[in-house]
Amino acid sequence: MSYAELSVTSNFTFLTGASHPEEYVARAGELGLGGIAVTDTNTFAGIVRGHTTARELGVRYIVGVRLALGLGAEILAYPTDRPAYGRLCRLLTIGKRRTGKGRCDLRLDDVLEWAQGSVLIVAGERDLYRTAARLAAVFPGLVHLGMAPRYDGEDETRFAERRRIAARAGVHAAAIGDALMHRGSRRRLADVLSCIREKTTVDQLGRLAQANAERRLRSEFEMRRLFHAHGEAVENAQRIAGQCRFSLDELKYEYPDEVADGLEPDDRLRRLTEAGLMDRYPGGTPLKVRAMVEKELKLIAGLDYARYFLTVRDIVAFARSRGILCQGRGSAANSVVCYALGITEASPETISMVFE
Repeated sequence: MSYAELSVTSNFTFLTGASHPEEYVARAGELGLGGIAVTDTNTFAGIVRGHTTARELGVRYIVGVRLALGLGAEILAYPTDRPAYGRLCRLLTIGKRRTGKGRCDLRLDDVLEWAQGSVLIVAGERDLYRTAARLAAVFPGLVHLGMAPRYDGEDETRFAERRRIAARAGVHAAAIGDALMHRGSRRRLADVLSCIREKTTVDQLGRLAQANAERRLRSEFEMRRLFHAHGEAVENAQRIAGQCRFSLDELKYEYPDEVADGLEPDDRLRRLTEAGLMDRYPGGTPLKVRAMVEKELKLIAGLDYARYFLTVRDIVAFARSRGILCQGRGSAANSVVCYALGITEASPETISMVFE
């Protein structure tokens, strides 16, 4: 496997990244990279676009996210399987619930609790040793220290310091490009985004402006040239990419279980339907309606739709308990099950539409 870029920031990191996930993936294909991970800050929002484009172009896509812990501490996380991806999603949910809209409050203890099964790269500029050491103690063999060029003339000194920190923490160093744009031509756009974010003008942007157009996606040749004295860091990046085999193709929509009172969805739906029929037809359910009920319940069970009917029934029951006007419409109007559940007030006996 050739070099895989594990750290790029897209426009889904609002007012920071200057390229779309699709553009990064397409450029990775042009450069012949062994894979690419779009690692936006505290969000998986752009990964579907990246994954879709990668599948179309035959580029390997690595699912990843940048976890910002505050005060400059950052961790790049890559799930190795579906359960690990689920845990990272839960981690992000926890962070977003702690604070206001558009923000995320994450702590190192949160990562220690929820990052099982993910490969981690400690990035950022602060608290590197403490973060790497604590993570390595809990996730041995899965933690690395990121080495990213800043193109300011101090990279060799910075790389040497990162290697010393990695050795002290008992982890390996890994090379990352930390790109903000897929091509250098996006430099001006990156500066405009910074102006909007900082509420200033290009003339007043100062050190917040990009010093050059170097923070672009790079080929393996360029990365090996930048890390000529640290070839093992490039090899480690390739090794990490090989560990992260999780793909969004493994996901599928899964409806909530809707299990209550120890009853499976189909059994619960039948019980509620029978109770509803007694209310609708106190003198006894007509044979025609009984036949319709059995037909509908059989079809619902065959299609595994019982959970959906139960969800709608619960929503309607809640709304009515609060005095909220609620009336099922459309396809509910020709369903005797919906009529029995109270979802609709239209008796299906008077409607000629076919339930199927």
